[in-house]
Amino acid sequence: MDGPHLGVVLPNYGEAFDPGRLTAAAVAAEEAGLDSGWMTDHVMVPSRHAGVYGTIAEALVTVGYLAGRTRRLRLGVSALIVPQREPLLTLKQLVSLDVLSGGRLVTAVAAGWMEEEFQTLGASFEDRGRRLDEWLELAGDLLRQAPGRVVADGPVPVPDAWLAPAPTRPEGLELWVAGVSRHTLRRAAKTGVWHPVALPPRELRAMAATFREDVPEGRVVLRLAVTVQDRLEEEAADERGRHMVAGPAPWVAEQLNDYLEAGADGFVVDLDHRTPGLEDRIAVFAAEVAPMLVARR
Repeated sequence: MDGPHLGVVLPNYGEAFDPGRLTAAAVAAEEAGLDSGWMTDHVMVPSRHAGVYGTIAEALVTVGYLAGRTRRLRLGVSALIVPQREPLLTLKQLVSLDVLSGGRLVTAVAAGWMEEEFQTLGASFEDRGRRLDEWLELAGDLLRQAPGRVVADGPVPVPDAWLAPAPTRPEGLELWVAGVSRHTLRRAAKTGVWHPVALPPRELRAMAATFREDVPEGRVVLRLAVTVQDRLEEEAADERGRHMVAGPAPWVAEQLNDYLEAGADGFVVDLDHRTPGLEDRIAVFAAEVAPMLVARR
């Protein structure tokens, strides 16, 4: 491969959300040569989470919005909470976005963690993992039949329906599986891409090795908060207390290369989407950190 996948979290949520700022960040990522830009998925959170996720543009709508304002940048959701959405409508939305964006859609899926939001949306929380597994099976089954008449037995029966157009790729939608549990690794073995969040290198090494026992050619793309700054913080943590990388550009590159050596194939970096100046931080990361990264052999 030519180099690691490099994506960036875009500001579709937060108290400072603004459509112009969102667009500017996506355009900056594209102009800087990054591979992808990522939305966060929540719909209606409880008030106790409003400070972080209360102001948010719906993720799939935002992907469609940015598809019309970019040309090359791949656009995705990290991560789409499939079990709190209607399964067939979700599949149709993803296929439509894939086709309308010219094949630029990437979707990381997850079971979800916010029980109150499931309740608000009228979705069952306790069996969310099983329903995500069922959706992955259903999506694969229907897309193998598309375009045209599709049928399916199982928990979401499709006795007779027409699904067209088909995704742009012959193998179907590009689906990643987000999370850090053993169940996540099992799901990721089906899609071929594991998308962990904020793991330290030692933990990523062990889990990536387990993942590749089942999928030797599988890819691992880590979501991680990164701050390029003069001051080195060896024990830095993000706003949720998770591991992150913060320091001068050469040190940041060294840490990311450690991840690549441990089994990562790329990153979706959060360069602090919450504060002004994201476009400048994207440019600095692309110019000062990205050239020093070495693809996993």
